[in-house]
Amino acid sequence: MISYRCKQCGAQLELGSAGGFQCPYCGARAFLSDAEFKGNHEFRKKLLAYYKAKASEKENDYSGDTLWEELGTATYLMVNGKNLTLSYMDRYHYPEMVCYLCRESVVYIFDREDGANAFMLGLARLSFPEADVKLSRCFPMLKSKIALDAGKLCLIFTRKPYFYPAEVFAPFASEHLAWVISRMENICCALEYSELQHGDITASTLFVNSLTHEGMLFGDWRNVERKHSNQDLLDLRKTAKSVAENIHSPALLEDFLLAEPKGDAFQDFATWDKVIEEGFGGHHFVKMK
Repeated sequence: MISYRCKQCGAQLELGSAGGFQCPYCGARAFLSDAEFKGNHEFRKKLLAYYKAKASEKENDYSGDTLWEELGTATYLMVNGKNLTLSYMDRYHYPEMVCYLCRESVVYIFDREDGANAFMLGLARLSFPEADVKLSRCFPMLKSKIALDAGKLCLIFTRKPYFYPAEVFAPFASEHLAWVISRMENICCALEYSELQHGDITASTLFVNSLTHEGMLFGDWRNVERKHSNQDLLDLRKTAKSVAENIHSPALLEDFLLAEPKGDAFQDFATWDKVIEEGFGGHHFVKMK
């Protein structure tokens, strides 16, 4: 049987937010082994479901995301005769397309349906290695599609809490710029694996989460093409320099940003990892103030 009692003070243990159990009185933690779970498969399923739900709840909690603020609204007529009103913090204009940074979404309005189809086709060309399925989180996730009046079409993608264009947090001190570059390298490796060239990696299309150091690539996916150059890696360097507070320290950072990309994205990331180890002293999670 599974014991729910604290071995330190004998109190009833409670499920802890960090995994396992925690005593509400003395603070002692307890974790159950596979042997202790044996014969309690249903309880194990419920426990895993509980942790999954808690993680999802935290990941989708916008209550602490106080950086977002409404700076404008835009209204579009839907084909059902009702209005679609968007409250946005910023908007980005492209040929025959407008992108809005909304509180819980990144919304694209296309002048024509074929533009939206080309956008979704670009995303559909992505593929990910089985060993790194989390890479899919670095790219837009469609929530809904809405037909608008006059042949326009709306695509709504998830904007998770705390995710903003990198330019919002600029300028980045070198220790923070380092993880931003790492996220861009991750994204470029995913594009390399898919044999694709995005062509729109900028300080406004790269979204980053300053709390978790995650990254997502939005921008224009209509012109994604088969890779034929290292343009995305060049754009990575241009973007990093545009949001940097100072690229001169450490010296290896400057050398990397001013140098040509090393072969493909995988080789480039390996080169960047040496900069992390030798220039920054290794991988350290430095919280942004």
